[in-house]
Amino acid sequence: MSIAASARSAAGVLRMDAEKRHHGLQLAAAVLIAYLASMVAGLPEQFWAVMSTLIVMRPNSASTFDAGWDRTRGTLLGVAGGLLGVYLEHHGVPALATTLALVALLAFASAAGPVLRSAPVAALIILAAGGIAGHSALQVAVLRVVQILIGVGVAMLVTVASSRYRAGARLRAGCAGLLERMARTLQQPARRARADEAEAEKASAAVRQALDRLTLLGGSADRESRLFRRASSEADGRHHRRIAGLTARIVQDITVFRRVLDAVDAEAQRQEAARAASSALACVADMLAGRRKADLDALRGFAPESGGNAAHPLLAAPLHLLREDLRRLVSSVENPAA
Repeated sequence: MSIAASARSAAGVLRMDAEKRHHGLQLAAAVLIAYLASMVAGLPEQFWAVMSTLIVMRPNSASTFDAGWDRTRGTLLGVAGGLLGVYLEHHGVPALATTLALVALLAFASAAGPVLRSAPVAALIILAAGGIAGHSALQVAVLRVVQILIGVGVAMLVTVASSRYRAGARLRAGCAGLLERMARTLQQPARRARADEAEAEKASAAVRQALDRLTLLGGSADRESRLFRRASSEADGRHHRRIAGLTARIVQDITVFRRVLDAVDAEAQRQEAARAASSALACVADMLAGRRKADLDALRGFAPESGGNAAHPLLAAPLHLLREDLRRLVSSVENPAA
């Protein structure tokens, strides 16, 4: 690769769109505010608060809250481990052995989840407290906790004040996009959909990743709703996670429907049922995106409400499940307090 091509590639990596510039300004503002807050509080090392801010800062308040809460809990655990190590050192246990054993143990435990990842770092800082002249291990522990709380607090304030989007809106947009994708796959001819197993597996992996992201967004949106005490969040605090869960069930319904559809011999019947399901999915996706009201009438002939004859008995069961889950999703979105 030539030098000119390498330079263009580097410039492409550094190029920022409006969203990245906005987040960059959030980070820069948070750094300055965290440093000033540490100075006002009289902390001896102001950049520890800045470091915490940079670690937990995210473009939106819910993600920042998640990262900040994980870092705070992990730090408190690490502080407890560090103080235990100081206690052991005062009772004759070699400092090197104590430090390595505790930090290694906490590092092993940190593999269990993000909440523990800052624990070994906090313990190591306290056990190496000699780096701050005139401060005991207990004082260093208190200082570190205060610095992290300042950093996390500043990150939260900046994201709350400047966030351009909320996790709930991103969740609905993500659910709408996934349902639109499902609707498009139903419009493809069956032989084309089954033609390439590798391509089908790739598409299936992409759907699983999308569902994982929606699950995370649902949790973030529920925490964001509690944080801002929004009236639209229902009493049990699981409104957005319920939306993500119903979307996952709808994807499962589509998977079952496609398998049953393959067993139908009549090509015209298969195409008609696929169009009906695709239309219902696209309609609910438009509702999630705020473009129109949801209408599930397209499925009525294939999955009657009760007592009617289905257009094709074999397809009635999977389409009934699909219609009911779509209806539940619409109800959850339109009546969050129900």
